[in-house]
Amino acid sequence: MNSPQEFDHHKESYRSDIDKAIAFSGQSHDFFTRVKAEYIVELLREFANERGASSPDARPLDVLDIGCGHGHIHPYLVQSNVRMNLSAVDVAATVVEEARLANPTVNYQSYEGERLPYDDASFDAAFTIAVMHHVPPAQWPDFLQEMRRVVRPGGLIAIFEHNPINPLTQWIVRTCPIDENAVLLWSGQLSRLVAQGGFVDVTSRYILFTPLDGPRYRAFDKAIGWLPLGAQYYVSARAPKSS
Repeated sequence: MNSPQEFDHHKESYRSDIDKAIAFSGQSHDFFTRVKAEYIVELLREFANERGASSPDARPLDVLDIGCGHGHIHPYLVQSNVRMNLSAVDVAATVVEEARLANPTVNYQSYEGERLPYDDASFDAAFTIAVMHHVPPAQWPDFLQEMRRVVRPGGLIAIFEHNPINPLTQWIVRTCPIDENAVLLWSGQLSRLVAQGGFVDVTSRYILFTPLDGPRYRAFDKAIGWLPLGAQYYVSARAPKSS
């Protein structure tokens, strides 16, 4: 993974750098964050319903955000109708401190980018957003193994990434300083890595086909999730129920 110092270096300009790169879309970073939050909440809600965890008497889901950055997505998650204990981790310690101040109900930690600072099987679900393309390709299997280690048997994972098929996404990555050393993963490539990492029920969906907002456009986005032209995509999977 990129060094903590590299991400700390961008902490003051993170949002403005992204907003400049995506300005042509007519939307800000907050719009794209909110859309991804909606997909995460949907995945968690379906998972909770399957587990019976949506019952008022059930314990909240233990959820981990790996590579959380400033935690911009966390207000959307903690204010959703999915009951959860949200934890988050990042390599940039100073950024984590800012996230902690902004989101006091989230349990934040920093780490060195290799072994996650959690015990085995600590979480019901874990997700990561636009992080793996900052991890050196040789370390992708190790990154996924750490996700598997901290997720309980049968637990949910979701990995959101940029879609290298989309030419506008390629342009954004080339022009955004934060993505200077990024190596983009193809959806099929990531799905194979996830399966090779021992996860099961691997599925993928393309998202963010349009920067237009509103329920009608969100429904359109979901209806064509099979089409490999969205600006981003996610791969979801389950940890095996037994080793």
